[in-house]
Order: sequence, then C-alpha cells, then structure tokens
Amino acid sequence: MPTASPSRRIVSADPGLLSAEELLSSHTGGRRKSLEKMIHQHNKEISVDVKPPIMGQIKDKVRWFLEHARIKISYDDFMMIVTLFVLFGDDLRLLSFPPSADTAFAVLNNMCFFLFLIELVLNCWAKSEFFRTKSIWRPKVKGYMFSFFFWLDLLAVVSMIPDILWLSSLLGLGALPGAGSVGTKVGKAGRIGAKTSRVVRMVRLVRLVKLYKITSQRRRERKMIEDLRRLVAMGHIDHSEVSKYLEKMNDQKQSKVGAELSDIITRRVIIAVLMMLCVVPMLSWSPSVQDELEATMFLHAVNVEAGAGSPSNSTNCEYLKSSTNAYKLFMESIVETSKSKDQYLLGLSIEPQRCNSSLALDFDDYPLIEEVVREDAISVIETPPTIIDDVEYSIEATFNLTSFVEDQARAGIYLTIFVIFMLVTMSAQFTGDAQKLVLAPIENMMEMVNLVAEDPLEEFDFSHHMSQTNGAGGQYETRVVQIAIQKITALLRVGFGVAGADIISTNMAVGEGEGSAVLEPMIPGKRVYAIFGFTDIHAFDYCTEKLEDEIMTFVNSVARIVHDEVTRWGGLCNKNLGNAFLMVWRIGDEDELQAVSGRRRRASHSSSSAGGVGAGRPMSPTASSRSAAAVASPGGPASPTARLFPASAATSNVRGLSVDLRRIPGLDIMSDKALIGFLKVVVEINRDKQVLAYRADNRLTAKGSREYKLRMGFGLHAGWAIEGAVGSLQKVDATYLSPHVNMAARMEAASRQFGVSILMTERFVELMSPEAQEHCRKIDVVTVKGSATPMPVYSYDTYQNQTFPVLQAPKFSSLNLEEVLAAQADEYDVHMWDQDEDLLQLRSLSTTEFKVTFKEGVTAYLTGQWEKARQHLEQADEMMSQSDLGGDGPSQTLLNYMKNRDWICPPDWAGYRPLTSK
Repeated sequence: MPTASPSRRIVSADPGLLSAEELLSSHTGGRRKSLEKMIHQHNKEISVDVKPPIMGQIKDKVRWFLEHARIKISYDDFMMIVTLFVLFGDDLRLLSFPPSADTAFAVLNNMCFFLFLIELVLNCWAKSEFFRTKSIWRPKVKGYMFSFFFWLDLLAVVSMIPDILWLSSLLGLGALPGAGSVGTKVGKAGRIGAKTSRVVRMVRLVRLVKLYKITSQRRRERKMIEDLRRLVAMGHIDHSEVSKYLEKMNDQKQSKVGAELSDIITRRVIIAVLMMLCVVPMLSWSPSVQDELEATMFLHAVNVEAGAGSPSNSTNCEYLKSSTNAYKLFMESIVETSKSKDQYLLGLSIEPQRCNSSLALDFDDYPLIEEVVREDAISVIETPPTIIDDVEYSIEATFNLTSFVEDQARAGIYLTIFVIFMLVTMSAQFTGDAQKLVLAPIENMMEMVNLVAEDPLEEFDFSHHMSQTNGAGGQYETRVVQIAIQKITALLRVGFGVAGADIISTNMAVGEGEGSAVLEPMIPGKRVYAIFGFTDIHAFDYCTEKLEDEIMTFVNSVARIVHDEVTRWGGLCNKNLGNAFLMVWRIGDEDELQAVSGRRRRASHSSSSAGGVGAGRPMSPTASSRSAAAVASPGGPASPTARLFPASAATSNVRGLSVDLRRIPGLDIMSDKALIGFLKVVVEINRDKQVLAYRADNRLTAKGSREYKLRMGFGLHAGWAIEGAVGSLQKVDATYLSPHVNMAARMEAASRQFGVSILMTERFVELMSPEAQEHCRKIDVVTVKGSATPMPVYSYDTYQNQTFPVLQAPKFSSLNLEEVLAAQADEYDVHMWDQDEDLLQLRSLSTTEFKVTFKEGVTAYLTGQWEKARQHLEQADEMMSQSDLGGDGPSQTLLNYMKNRDWICPPDWAGYRPLTSK
C-alpha cells in the first residue's frame, strides 16, 4: 500500500536573525497565534524590565532603518520626482545654489528632457493601437497617440527645449532670456523675453494632471485597504479572502460616463489654464519708467558735477545746459506725437537755480497739467538730494503718461473682456457637458417613466429620447439605463397586460420632486366593460404527451399567431394558460361609459323609443328572427316562447346592465374586429408553415397511422368585469373577474359540443354591425350552468380543410407584409366582410340556400315544431357534407338532442335547453 507523503515544515538557517514580522509571516493557523502570543509577551517583558530613553528609541529606529530598510520606488514615483524638478528646479537654482551648480542643473535638465521624450515614445507605442488603412502612410490610430493628452505631453517636452542650451543652439533658437542664462543684461526686449520664457515654462504644469491622477489612484487604493482592514476586524471576511477582494476592487473600472466627464473637464481646465497663462501676461500691462529714471539720475550727476567747482562758471553752465537739452530731446523721442496733451516731459526743476537763466533749465507747464492731464497720468521722478558745501543738488522731472495710461486702460478692457469670455465659455462648456452626459439622460429617463405612467399600454418609441442624449456617441451607462427602462416598461406591459395598466401607472407615477419607494401592486379593482374572447387548443393533453419537452415550442408557435392577430385587430392578451388564452377588447371604465351612453340615449331618444334593437340602426337579423319566432309560436302571445322572446327582449337584456353598450359610438367596429381577429387566427393556424409542419410530425401522427390537424375553439362575449390584481406581494396577476369572463370560457367549451370553431353570445352579436351580423347564424338557445336565463348563441362558419394561399405584400408597395396587414386592420370598414378573401374562403360552404334552410330548421326547433325542424336540419346537414365534420355541426347537435327524445317536443318545452358542458 502507498505510503503517506511526509508533512513538511519550514526550517530557517538562523532563526535568531529573523525579525518578529518575518517569523510570523512563515507561520499560519494555530502556530501563528502561539507565536503572536509569545512575541507579545516577550515585548511586554522587555518594556517592563527596560525602558530606554526617547532618544535611545529614536536611535534604535534609525539604526534599524540604516541596516534593514529597503526603499522601493515605482515608475510613477520616479516620474513624479522628475516632474517636480522640472517645475521648480530652475527657480531653486537661482534662489538657493551658487553659480558653480549651474552645470549640474544643466545636466539634470538634459536627463529630464530625455526621460520625458522616452516616456512619450513608449506611451505612443504601448498605449496605442494601429490599424491598417488603404494608405500605408496614414494608418488609423486609436488610443494615446494623437489624443489630447499626447499633445499636452508633447507640448511639455517642447517647452523644455529653451533650457537645453546645446539643443536650442543647434535649432538656431538660442536660450531665451531668463531661461537658463545667468547674468544676462536685459532691457525691455529682454524683459519681454523673460516673461515669454516663464509662460513657456508654465506649459509644463500640464504634467501636474498626471500627478493628480496618481495621487487620486493611490488615495483610492489606501481607502480600499482601510475598508478591507475594517471588514477583517469586524469578522466579515477572512485573511485568506483579502487578496481576492483586492483583485476584485482593482478590476473595478470607472464608469464610462464618469471617465468621459472627468476627461472632458480635465481638458477644459487645462485649455483654460494655458490660455490664461498665455493671454493674461500679454494684457496685464503697466507703464515702465526705467529709462526715464536712469536718464534723470544721469542728469542729476551732471548737475552735481557742474556745481562742484564754481556754479556760475560759463563752462559749467554750458555743460549743464547742453545736458539738459539732450535730456529734453530724449524724453520727447519716447512719445512722438503732435498732440499738445501728449507732451511727455511736462516739467523739469534743477536745484540749485543758477547760470542767470532759470528758463533754460527749469519749466513747468502748469496750465497744461490742470486743464488736460489728469492726476492719474502724471508721474514725478525726484532724485535723492546731494549736499555739497551746504548746497543741495536735486532734480525733479514731471512726465505726462497719458498715452501709457490709455494703453493700460485699453489692455484692462481687453483683459476684462477676455476673463468674461473665459468665464462664460467655460461655464457653458461645463454646463453643456453635464447636461449632455448626466442631466439630459436623467431628464429623458423621467420623461420616459412619466409617459409610461400616463399610458402604460402605449408602445412608445424611445429611440428619439436616447438619440438626443448621446447622439452617435458610445454606449454610456446612462444610455444603458435608458434601454433598461424601455425594456422594463415593455416587460411590465407584456407581463401585466391591459388589466395591469392601473398597477403600472400607480406604481410608476412620480410626484413633483419625489416618489414613493413602496411597491403597491394590490390596488383596488374597478368595474370595466370589455369584449372577452377565450380560445383553447384542442387535444392538448395528447400533444403534451407526445411532444413532451417540445410542447413549449408548439404552444408558443400557436401563441404567436393568436397574439399577433388579436393585437392587430385591436385586442390584447390578458392570460396565457398553456392550452388556452384569454383575450380582451377593452371598451372602457364604467363611469366614462355611463356618461357616453347617457348622452347618446338622450340624443337618440326618439329613435330608441320606436322599438328598434339599436338606436339609429336598422333591425338586425337577430332581432327579426326573434320577432318571427314569437309570431310563429303555436302557443300564440301567451305561449312560453312568446313570453321568452318578446320583440324588445334584446334591448331589455342589454339594458339590464348598468351601461347600454349598444349606445357606445364605435363599438360596432370594435366588435367586428374582435370576430375578425379570431377568424384570422383560424386562417393562420392553417397557413403558418411552423404550425403546418406538425401535421407531418411522426409523434403526433403515430408514424403516419393517424391524421393530426391543429384545431382550436373560440368563445366571444361582452359585459362587465372587475379589473385588478389578484394574488399577494409574492406574486400578482392582473386579470378580470366576472361571470361574463366565465361566459366567454363556457362559449369556447360549448363550441366543441356544437362542432363549430367560434361560438358567440347574443350580447356580443348585437354589438356588431348589421353587415357582420348578416354572416353569423343563430344555432341554439341555451342556459349555462349557474344561470337560468336563456341565451341565444351564434356561430360563424369556418371551413378549414382547405389550402389558404400564402400572403405577400403588393409588388410595388413600399410597405412590408406586416405593415400592409396593420394598415388593413386600421382602415377596416364593413365592406370587408364581402371583400376579404380569407373571410370569404372560410364561409365558402355557407351558401344562401343553406342559411335559409338552417334558419327555418332552428326556428321550428325553438317553437316546438320538431318534425319540421328535423326535415330542415337534416337537409342543412347534407348541404355541409364537405365540411370538416362531414356535415353541419349545429344541425347534428340539434338532431341528436331531438333524437334522444324520440323526435317529440316535451309538453313543458320553453324554447331553450341547458348546455351539457360548462
């Protein structure tokens, strides 16, 4: 048997040389805890027994640092030091170092220049992606190269060229005054050059952006480490999980919105700072009198020298006068203008006065000063007095700085305009960036939520909102959130359906500046009116047994057809029950319909009092058949049949409701569309390729031994229902609860008993247009379980054992097939019953002769004339021998009912019978 591998342990060559930290790092678990305890106890004993002085402790720490400490510096730290040297090195050289250190600083400047240049090249290579294009000389570059920060780094490198003496000389630039040259004598031009040099040097400040980013990143890392330490101390995570959490935190990337906004703000700030650095010095101008001061001091020296001997000596006087005239000419040459107000030298006073002529040496144009030159434009230069032999020598010169003050004012105006421009521009830029990336998406999201809250059933196109937010830009998180809102609202609409509209609206409505965070799906129900349609897949248990896991695909293929056709024709799906679907054509709330019905009743009181079935509408075939049945009743007016079906029965039946639906304008079109929607489903399940493929499925045909064709049943009824939420906070279904919903389901179930695809109640048929009613036939009068009220039922003939042609869009139409079908439904009119090929093909076996024969048979059946009914119904059944059932389903149902009673009408026959199914 194999031997167990021996346990291993770490052995140190000299444990005595290991520090406490090193010793602890090599042990884990219980041994580590024991070592921690021993080391703590050892340190405690040392601290109790020996207490070295403070200086001794400091000395021990310094000694440990000198012997054991290892300094690690990262690339970012090193480049940070280099950047700080480039920014402050030249100023520190001039401030704190002797001229002998200039050579060392020049060498360091050269090293920094090459380091920046190498960094620029490496960033271009490592942080850029190059893509081939048609032109090999113009490849497509993505990343760092040619980006905004690339140009900033390049500008910072170029700004160092004046400090690199050999490179600037090689390029023919020479060293800018004040940039690396010491002891240069500069005049005005030199001062301008020095100012330019300082501005160029300020360009290097852009590298501080990198320092800021590095500092911010390290601050985040320190915060993450502190958070992890806190979690470890609280016991939320274990030491072994620290590295995993660090990796997870490091992998967290800044959001695209945050990165884009930060990048844009950084660029804006850098551009603004550079513009301020370049423009403000140019506009911040102040007059300089350095030349005037030097000339005045020179004249003062001549004055003193001329007075050192004999003050009245003619030679000295001539020397002083010639110097004074030269001084005046020099001053006038500074500002050359013909305007008297711009006379530059306004006054000159030479003390002491001598040479028998004060006018030659002294003048003061006091009227000019008082009338033309303002006080702000006067500059007085007075030399320090020199006393020789108790004689005081001094010179006082008064200058007119009007032209310089005007230039200064002009520059001030320009500077103010520039600052206003920068403030307005940058404020607009920052506001625009925030609006584009953050505020506009939030506003659009709120608008999207409000639109959905106002009308949850409307399928809004939010592409306009999202295109306004980011244009053709990238997929920012705000756009992702907008798409998520659009999907969530679509899911809510699909999940809750028309019955859940109020649930969606109530929970998504946001007040002014606030919204409730409490979910309230269990809102009170409300009474509404609608057309309810119930449809079911026949032989579903058999399909489930044979198809097994593929039954979902089968059901969804049928659901696709049902949902598409019903939605196209104005309805909505409320429930998917596996093999059955509850469809709803919502008419409206009870309060709204009562107001509409009341106005319509008052407006049409005269026509409604005439006894017609519908106000303002001709009597439908339904009403006329009822009247005929009453007249033909063998019992006369007092017979049960007459009592059951009076001429105004339909009106009283509908008006038994709190709302007379027949008086709702446009409801006949909605009712027509509801029937057409179901008829189109019948056609499509016999035309759709995916559904037709199941006819050849060996699992359903038992390998060809039996035939399988998808058949469905449909029930239609109109009435009220309570619309609301059913369930709890754990699971909510938005649905309709009412006997009228159940009636639609009973109609679907009874359609199998009658052998028809569609079964409709009289309440629904009465709502349709006369043109639609004309193609429906009354097949029986029944009572359903739970109700003793007799109810006529109707059907629309659907012959399905035929081939329906594949639909195609018109050849030269710009619309696709879906758009053509949608337009056909939107533009519905009653002529469609006689023009639509699908509807005509469905009832192709229902001829006029057949309908007349069947109607006579049903009338005889209802009035108790069963022998006559038998003859007509058998004849009608024979006319339908080519149908799906090989005959007429309703005729066979009524014949079987009478046959079971030996063709004898019971004495208590009231003209209706109970349904044998729910």
